[in-house]
Amino acid sequence: MQYVKGTPYFCKKFKKIKEYPYLNNDITTDVLIVGGGICGAILNYYLSQKFDIVLIDKGRIGQCCTSCATAILEYQLDDFYSKLKKEFSKEEIIDIYKMGINSVNKIEKFIKKYGNECDFYKRPSFLYTTKESEYKLLKNEYELRKNHGLKCEFFDKHNNPFNFHIAYGIYAQNGGAELNPYLFTKQLIENAKNQNKIFENTGYESMIQKEDYIEVRTNYNQIINCKRIIFATGFNLEEFDNQDIIERFTTYTIVTNKLKDFEWFNRATIHDTVDPYHYLRLLPNNQIIFGGEDVPFKKSNMTEKKAMSKYKKLYNYLLTMFPMLKGKIEIEYSFCGCFGATDNNLGLIGETDTDNVYYFLSCGANGIVNAMYGVELMENLLKNKTDKFEHLFTPLRVLNK
Repeated sequence: MQYVKGTPYFCKKFKKIKEYPYLNNDITTDVLIVGGGICGAILNYYLSQKFDIVLIDKGRIGQCCTSCATAILEYQLDDFYSKLKKEFSKEEIIDIYKMGINSVNKIEKFIKKYGNECDFYKRPSFLYTTKESEYKLLKNEYELRKNHGLKCEFFDKHNNPFNFHIAYGIYAQNGGAELNPYLFTKQLIENAKNQNKIFENTGYESMIQKEDYIEVRTNYNQIINCKRIIFATGFNLEEFDNQDIIERFTTYTIVTNKLKDFEWFNRATIHDTVDPYHYLRLLPNNQIIFGGEDVPFKKSNMTEKKAMSKYKKLYNYLLTMFPMLKGKIEIEYSFCGCFGATDNNLGLIGETDTDNVYYFLSCGANGIVNAMYGVELMENLLKNKTDKFEHLFTPLRVLNK
């Protein structure tokens, strides 16, 4: 199954992640991580500091869904709290928002240690609607955040500082950040402690539960004996019997040419409430990366004809937002890829219904943010400790349905 199509901006334009060998002998490890995308790289970097870790990827590291991520890092979820009441208490949603802020700070700490080689910048976020009928929806969300100490402002058409039309919007001063997901993956992988235990072009084929370990067979018929295995395969679910554990979509993205003397208020990340929604940010060189128009993930939605119609729609929508750019913007990059969502907007991170088998599948619009917290959760589980948020991320909530 093809998970990415087109010309992804991030991995086509920038320096490649160094190559790692394929596994050509049998090995033993404490923990095996399957998957070398951005979430697998996050997990590998942090866990390799405390555990004996082997990482395998069936292709090149960072070349699948990571390459088409827009990497808009926000603490807010895909849905408003008012739509998630059946999933969370008010206290839990605020904890999740604060968890997102802490995750961004954790990324910043990593950048300060290794240097900003992935265009990481903290940004405010702006969630807006053009519909007068959604006033109450946004106002209630704003009040929730404000009343729990999250710095934000409520804008309407009279005090709107942005150079496009809105009806209402929530502007969060510490709403999130942005980065280059491919180069962040590169930094994580190349600074991990287990450089001689990272293997590309090494696919997971099968596993057999033994009395006190798991025997994993690779596509080259090598054996990896491990005590625990963590699947960090992103939205590639070929290894899973139940491929419906995540609701998958195809999302489409365009990147414009460089725009001279153009920007919007404080270069905030932007997210609308249209269904399917759109999201955009300004890249450091003043190109706009603009994505959305999501449809259910299937092969027919990644054909050239389907993709071109979606890119055109995104282009026209962008001109509707910014009519002053008519005649000034061109599409320099266009690509589509798979992403996934879950019932409560959080990933599937934690123990499964099989002993010593774990999932690290970080989903939704802020999957990278959730993965940064998920590392702490996984570390606690590997040390047989309880975690405050384990019940929110547990894969058992979908596996036991």
